[in-house]
Amino acid sequence: MHFVAPFFALFTVLAGIPLVIHLVGRTRAQVRRFPALAFLLAGHRKVARRTRLRQILLLILRAAVMAAVPLCLAKPFFEAVSDLPAQLRGAQSSVILIDDSLAMSYKLGGETLLSRAKARSARLIDALDRDADAALVLGSRGSIAPVGELTSDRARLLRALAAVHPTYRAVDLPVALRRAAQILSSSRGLRRIYLLTDLSAHALDAGAVAPADVEVVPIDVSDGKPLPNRAIVDVRVDPAPSLGKNGVRVTAEVANFDDLPVKDLAVTLRVDGKAVARGLLDLAGRGRAVKRFYHVLGHAVGHAEGRERQVNGNGSGGPSSDLPRPERRQQKAATSAEGGEPAPAGTHDVSMELSRDELSPDDVRTLRVEMQRTLRVLIVDGDPRGLRREDEVFYLEMALRPGDREDSQMDTATTTVEELPHRSLSEYDAVFLCNVKAQDLARLHLVPVLRDYVIQGGGIFLSMGDNVDPDSYNSTLSDLLPQPLSGARTAGQVQRPGEDPYQSEQRDREVTLLGSGERLGRLDRRHPLLLPFSGGHAIESLHEARFGRYMLLRPTLKTTGAGVGTSDDPARPVSVLLSYDTGAPALIEKTLGAGRVLLFTSTLDRDWNDLPIQPAFLPLLQQAARYLSRAPMREADPAALVGQRHEIKLHDGDGRVEVTLPSGQKRLFEGDRVKGRRRLGFTDTDEPGLYRVAAANQSVEGGGLRPRPAEFFAVNVDPGESDLRRAATTRIQALSRPLSSSSFGDGSPQAKRRVELWHAIGALLILLLLGEALLLREK
Repeated sequence: MHFVAPFFALFTVLAGIPLVIHLVGRTRAQVRRFPALAFLLAGHRKVARRTRLRQILLLILRAAVMAAVPLCLAKPFFEAVSDLPAQLRGAQSSVILIDDSLAMSYKLGGETLLSRAKARSARLIDALDRDADAALVLGSRGSIAPVGELTSDRARLLRALAAVHPTYRAVDLPVALRRAAQILSSSRGLRRIYLLTDLSAHALDAGAVAPADVEVVPIDVSDGKPLPNRAIVDVRVDPAPSLGKNGVRVTAEVANFDDLPVKDLAVTLRVDGKAVARGLLDLAGRGRAVKRFYHVLGHAVGHAEGRERQVNGNGSGGPSSDLPRPERRQQKAATSAEGGEPAPAGTHDVSMELSRDELSPDDVRTLRVEMQRTLRVLIVDGDPRGLRREDEVFYLEMALRPGDREDSQMDTATTTVEELPHRSLSEYDAVFLCNVKAQDLARLHLVPVLRDYVIQGGGIFLSMGDNVDPDSYNSTLSDLLPQPLSGARTAGQVQRPGEDPYQSEQRDREVTLLGSGERLGRLDRRHPLLLPFSGGHAIESLHEARFGRYMLLRPTLKTTGAGVGTSDDPARPVSVLLSYDTGAPALIEKTLGAGRVLLFTSTLDRDWNDLPIQPAFLPLLQQAARYLSRAPMREADPAALVGQRHEIKLHDGDGRVEVTLPSGQKRLFEGDRVKGRRRLGFTDTDEPGLYRVAAANQSVEGGGLRPRPAEFFAVNVDPGESDLRRAATTRIQALSRPLSSSSFGDGSPQAKRRVELWHAIGALLILLLLGEALLLREK
């Protein structure tokens, strides 16, 4: 035991004064026997014993009071092992760095690690000397420092500490340590960073290094205890053709971050918030396993691979059937909250869940899945041949329906120009006009039909060939052409054997170039149609194609780039998607009404180029068909991670956009943040789950906020936060290298904390005085 003022402890000897007074004041009377009073002695002895006991108690209480008073003045204390770092005393500048990442939401003994960190931080702030300055910094990615400058205002620090709440973000200690060092750079003397974290390997191994001339004091809020955890680290959704066109296989990768194995772990598949299948999974210690579920989107029941328990079914997975295909014209006419965009064919929220453990946020993972509907494509063959391989549309048919697979998402039908009047275009999502003569379209009165088809939301793909006469096209299909045609250009040897390009009808329009042909040059990688060609082998195979001949376009009043024409009619915008090396357009787009027109300036067979035998031909034509049909262009984007920016697509006329967070809170954007913009950068992605988007479009009747399902998106936690394995001792010691005579971190002597006793002695003194008063009260 120690004393703050040991001099006052000497006065505890005064506790003997009541005893001395009692002994000195005690007199011995002479005993004289009086027979008349003998009968009273028997009753008096019982009362005397009670009186003697009360006097002894009074003596003890008074002696204790006399001892307690000087003890209170001496302020005794003793030292015990502390959970705070050693040597907190003294003048210093400190930054309290609290790890508020997802891992700190782990519950240890019913209390989160962040709560333990806050409690220790509060005691640390109280333990600092009055002359010590401190700041408060958080360790999660993208966090803002609650107190970003040094201050001696303890009340401000404690208020900021109380406002710290757990987050779902990943930890970023390197950035947090640099921020803390920057705060301390303006201070003099001893500078320390008190790092309160779980000391997990994923946090320290990410490049956390002690700044120069700054001591880092790691404080393990888990007290070295193991933190077992299980988590879903990945979810994938793939087509399951055996179940039909809407069948999917949902695969979850589950990790066990514990040395002990796990038996019969429950895994649940949810679609649109409803549990459709459940299964059990065994995990080895520090191992991973995969759980697969099969489900038909649109049905209420799925089934799991392996042992499972079904919900609302017997595990058959439902019938292998397709969703009903909507009528094309009804779908084109039905505008949703997307400002005139057709409603999506089907979007679903798919999530996998584990039975909850001490770190529950990583037990759920969600994906947004777009269900691709079957597209009907009409191919008009402008140059039919008896030998199928030499037919104009042979390669196109193979690209749109490769191998004639039953699970293909496209139904193709091929016809000739003469049979086209007998077809109802409203039944098709897209129409390909391949090397068709404009005279035949005019003769059969098909031009107005094609124009109305596009205005009402249809899509037309025009490809060139020997049957295309530029003057006829310009006069007959002027409303559909993105730009007027000029003439064919020969850039090298054409592919049709035996053909002399100088004998063509277009001879006076040709420009003969020596060489092996031209390649594709610039492409608009931001365009949805060309997203698969943003890099890798896909774009390489696209550039490998050789073009021996292609159609030139006439320039217009407005030009952009290397002589590439654009429409001067703002109501009919034109954009160039692909260009040749010379800058001449290869693929050009025009919007007309609610529909789209794509013009390819070469052929879709091998007459003018060798693109059909390149690997890029199939994805290019399938993307074109989907783009014209306004169908999903590709698989849904993977879910974003907490804290990442998400781009929300805006449409012309959008005036307000509202985003509903998973917690139900809403974020409203309007004015300059929305009007005239194509995308809205949304950064408030601090919660895992599904984010719902609604928009108000001026072109939609009513102009109120309407849901925009195609823009819903999912956000998940970073799987790296789930592994709570403690960092190696050498790694902790490297971070906590001491710069002063005091040592910190692992390997240092145990820190001590002072346990004050005088508060308890003062309370005891009050109780003693109260007891004395009770004993002295009159009977």
